[in-house]
Parts: sequence; C-alpha cells; structure tokens
Amino acid sequence: MITIEQEKILLDTDIGGDIDDAICLSYLLREPRCELLGITSVGGDAIRRAMVASALCTAAGRKDIPIFPGRSMPLVPIPVYPLPEGAGELENWPHQVYFEENRAVEFLRDTILSHPHQVNLLAIGNMTNIALLFQQYPQCVELLKGFYAMNGYFGSEPLPHPLYNWNSWSDPLASEIVFKTAPKVHRVFSQEITRTLTIDSSEASALFFPASRLTDCLLAFGGSWLQSSGELTMHDPLAAVGIFYPSLCTYRRGVVTVETEQEERMGATTFTPCGKGNVEITDSVSRENFYDLLFSTINGKQNL
Repeated sequence: MITIEQEKILLDTDIGGDIDDAICLSYLLREPRCELLGITSVGGDAIRRAMVASALCTAAGRKDIPIFPGRSMPLVPIPVYPLPEGAGELENWPHQVYFEENRAVEFLRDTILSHPHQVNLLAIGNMTNIALLFQQYPQCVELLKGFYAMNGYFGSEPLPHPLYNWNSWSDPLASEIVFKTAPKVHRVFSQEITRTLTIDSSEASALFFPASRLTDCLLAFGGSWLQSSGELTMHDPLAAVGIFYPSLCTYRRGVVTVETEQEERMGATTFTPCGKGNVEITDSVSRENFYDLLFSTINGKQNL
C-alpha cells in the first residue's frame, strides 16, 4: 500500500468574484496530498464569500471542511468596496447558510497552535485576516510550516493603476504587516509571473473535462467573470499548485516594501534582492507543467 504524504493547508480567500479563487479551491479539494483544515473568507461581504466556498465544498462532497467568514473591511478604508458578484448563483447550489462570525482569526490561530510546524497557510485575497493573525498572535508566525500568498507586483513595466495590484492595494497596511513577517517559508507568487498564465476565456471551459459536479459549480460561480473579462489568468491557482510542486517555479530571495502613504502609489510593492531577506518571490514558472498539473488534478486524472 502506497502512503501519500499529506500537506496540511489553511486557505484564506476572497472567493466570489474572479473565477481563479474558485479554481484554486477546486484544486485543493481534488489534490490527494492536501489535507484542507479549513477556509476563511476575506473582503467585501465575507459571509457571502464563505457561502460560495461552502457551495464548492458541498459540490465536491466535502461538507466537513470548517469555514469561517473573516473581515469584510480592510484595516484602512479604500475607495472601492467589492462585493462577490458571482454569489448570485448561490440559490442554485446547496451551501451552508449560517456561520459563526468574527471567529476567522481565532480559528486560524487555534488550528496553527494545534498543529505546530505542520500547517501551510495560503492567502489568495487581501491580507487583512492574515495581518490581524500575525499582529495579535505573533507566535503563529514561527509555528507555521510555511506561508504562501498571491500578492505583489515586481515587474519592470508600470501597472495601469495601483488597484491592478489588487491583493496589496485593497489593504496596503495589511500587506505591509504581512511582508514584514518571517515564517520559516515565506513564498509569494507575484502578478508579473501569474500574468504569464493567461488564456482566452473561450478556451477555459474546454479545460474542465470530463465535467463533474465540482467543475459545473465553479463554472456557474465564475462564468460571468469569464464572459466580462474575456480572459482567464491563473493568479491564485499557481500559489496552491506551487505548495505541492515547488520546483514548478524559480524564486528570488529578498525584502519587500509596500507603499502606504502616497495615494497615487498606494499598495505598490518593491522588491530588493537580499540573500538574508525574509521573502521569496517568483522569478519564473513552467507554464506547460503548471497547466498539466492543475487540470489533471481538478479533472481527476493525476498520476501519483
């Protein structure tokens, strides 16, 4: 009998808008080495975002996974309060309706303390919940096995607007707090790399084959995003796949600073290479291998 080594995962997500959060969660639900200990939601209307996560878990036959809504508002107010526009599909999919509120950070703390040096914390939304966890319970930083995030932009070309660096711009103070922490592994999947994983939206549906209850569910919640955006970029799924296949990417070590003062650059992230830095950022990714790993897993075709 072959024993599959498990990775304990906590997921913090702003699921409910861009389809890539739903794809990321679907990957974790299908990855045979993933022991998903729980999910916390973050961003505007965190309760409905938790409901979307619940619908996907239910579609995958995983109603057992604990889900806790986190902070809806960032640490510092921003001019945009995003809502989970894909949540309109909730009436068509079974999901948990009642949630224990204001417990997300404590849930993360309790889970990490219960499994010292075993938990990988994956953050794919704005960093509000994570910043509060690291501020209020700093012992959790050193007790993590690893911290992984989809955050930051370090490309040479300027972004059209700071909000394109969404996970940092939507809560710059939280992002700054998190980038200053030094867990054993602090690995960041940045936008200039995830942008190389973009495909036309017309190609997306064909990747989910054969269809399943889970893939039907994620396409239901993310379909409107695909139609409006015209493309699909695998920002968040790369961060998840990268936990289980670290050689998929190459990395650079250094220090990251976040702009929290100048309004026109709010949330901008700057990387300074340093051999003793606390953060590793992605430097490259194998696009073909990534797509093979992601969709063979989601579609149940992976070979272990």
